[in-house]
Amino acid sequence: MTDPWRNENSRPSVAIRQLARVCSGLSLKAHPLLHIAMHLVVPWDLAWTWHLQKVCNRLRSVLPDWIVRLAIVDAAMALATFAYLNPSYTWPRRRPEGNATTIGISGTSIGHPLLAHEQRISNDLTLEGLGRVFLVTGSNMSGKSTFLRTVGINVCLAQAGGPVCAASWEWSWLRIQTCIRVGDALEEGLSYFYVEVKRLKNLLVAMGDHREAPVLFLIDEIFKGTNNRERLLGSETFIRELTAGRGLGLVTTHDLELANLDKELAHLANVHFQETVGDMQLTFDYRLRPGPCPTTNALRIMAMEGLPVPEGTSGP
Repeated sequence: MTDPWRNENSRPSVAIRQLARVCSGLSLKAHPLLHIAMHLVVPWDLAWTWHLQKVCNRLRSVLPDWIVRLAIVDAAMALATFAYLNPSYTWPRRRPEGNATTIGISGTSIGHPLLAHEQRISNDLTLEGLGRVFLVTGSNMSGKSTFLRTVGINVCLAQAGGPVCAASWEWSWLRIQTCIRVGDALEEGLSYFYVEVKRLKNLLVAMGDHREAPVLFLIDEIFKGTNNRERLLGSETFIRELTAGRGLGLVTTHDLELANLDKELAHLANVHFQETVGDMQLTFDYRLRPGPCPTTNALRIMAMEGLPVPEGTSGP
């Protein structure tokens, strides 16, 4: 990476010294009397301008390459600093390209690196095989969205060449497609739901590109911008498409009816987060468990905050 900079005659420091010398010569204009006196002897400005042009011509062919190499070194220094500040993180192991059934991610004690160590809850994950989909259900605030971000950010760290927040990590090279933070686009006249649909369309297009690496998709609360009936129908169809595509990933939802798809789709597996209900409070352990979520808490949260709820359905 730094080989072109090791040559004594082509180092950037040499070019910088040459430019500094030229600038020093041209700065004589700041002293009018001396500038005039020198011009009586030699064409001072012309000589230094000619010298400047020679330096620029020499730099024109190498400067773009220097900038690219400097950017790579700068990025590597950032990752090295990150690794130094987090000695407990592990270096990922990339899997060789090959069998479609082994493509994916396998990690233990995976955590979110932006959460404080004393607050971080880690989970194990084995997501392998093209078409593999984990349908993540769970109560509000149970950790579904954070887990999607945890997986995504660790894949980014691994593919950037840095350590990951995990005890162990093996992965295949993947293209990340997400639908997590979605908002309406007023300048384009698009609603929240329409923006989500366009993003999911781009995801399917990426999965159909067999020239590139497989896709890792992370979809949070699929089609939450529309009504219940159409959301359920659309989600079922879209998930079927995901299980048949060239990708793998996680989809979170509050539609518990979607959990029944595991009876029809061999590549789909249910996992969930849940809470413990106490007197006037909810306790979350943020642990990923197999199977669909057996509990809900929306009405209880509403009741705890003093909102009206149907009698007999929930209470503080």
